[in-house]
Amino acid sequence: MHSLEFIQENIPLAGMTTFGIGGPARWLAQPSTRAEVVDTLAFAKKAGKPVMVLGGGSNLLVADSGVDAVVVKLAPGEFTAIQALEDDNLVWRVGAAVPLQSLVMAAVNEGVRGLEGLAGIPGRVGGAAAMNSGGSDEGLGAYIETAEAYDPMTGEYRVLTGDELQFSYRTSNVKGLLAVAFTLVFSERGDPERLTARMREYRERKKAAQPLMVPSAGCVFRNPQGDSAGSLLDAAGCKLMREGGAQVSGLHANFIINHGRATSGDVARLAVRMRDAVYQASGILLEPEVMLWGEDPAFDLLRQPPR
Repeated sequence: MHSLEFIQENIPLAGMTTFGIGGPARWLAQPSTRAEVVDTLAFAKKAGKPVMVLGGGSNLLVADSGVDAVVVKLAPGEFTAIQALEDDNLVWRVGAAVPLQSLVMAAVNEGVRGLEGLAGIPGRVGGAAAMNSGGSDEGLGAYIETAEAYDPMTGEYRVLTGDELQFSYRTSNVKGLLAVAFTLVFSERGDPERLTARMREYRERKKAAQPLMVPSAGCVFRNPQGDSAGSLLDAAGCKLMREGGAQVSGLHANFIINHGRATSGDVARLAVRMRDAVYQASGILLEPEVMLWGEDPAFDLLRQPPR
């Protein structure tokens, strides 16, 4: 085994999430090479702990009690590299730890069309691929040809291609794997100035409609088929609903914001009230989009449908 200095014990996770909420990881591994990823998985297996992958910390609520696991957060190095593989600059190899907005900026600056619609979405490329982040019509998965990843359970290295990736609304087969790199294929070029203008337009539109400047985890619930979770929550009177230090945004009803002292229980209980309000008003059962890590009594309520 190589030196395991990149694995630390009992490290708080709150500061690594966009919510600013969460207790410590039993172990936090920050590998910067594939060899260190392999060592991390071997360490987790020997310790008998599950592996959980942390990207940019968005779309995530960590229990105040923390997680009894080996949390893996890929460190800068080969996992933050962007490399053109073809002379026409339309095929890229992208590290899983690249911030999504850095990738968007790189594409726009290089005159590569397609990613400007992802402007303003937080997180890293690995998490964005796992969740197929994007707008209502198209996600990042539309441009991903291959995903290189490790199976956290077995340590097996895999390369997923084509139908194996299974990109769909806010999910993919990348979810649950420890992705390290992706091959992206673009179909057309564009003028960098026009692409920059479009990127700024998307970003401003998002900024006007969502509370991007305050701590949150993004959308709490998935959009049901043919409808908008935000509209349903708004119609059910959820805006500004409050539970302890957590409050539903007055700008967008599908966002919970942390006023600086919210607990994981506050957020989960508020989410339960939001879900139940929509169910009572419309009969539609919203499903959580935010991931729940660790154990909290309120998490169980959110995982269980209303009776």
